[in-house]
Amino acid sequence: MRKTLTAEDQLTMRAAELARSSPENWMRFLESFEQYAARAYEKCVQSTLEELPRSQGRAQAAAHIHGLFRDCLASAAKIEGRKT
Repeated sequence: MRKTLTAEDQLTMRAAELARSSPENWMRFLESFEQYAARAYEKCVQSTLEELPRSQGRAQAAAHIHGLFRDCLASAAKIEGRKT
């Protein structure tokens, strides 16, 4: 029986495909996304109290997605290993 991948696992697998097919371009993308996540963090720190919950959510989401992208190759290998 084949297990259905979660949306996050599917995103991980697609990111790993891109990373494998064009490692140089992938690294440039990852560096740019890291800068994007850092900017979201800066905006969170500088936000007003009124805007803080929204800014915090954006920073958390950017950090989570950056981690998913950063670790996609290792995570994809695990996903591929558990597929039946």
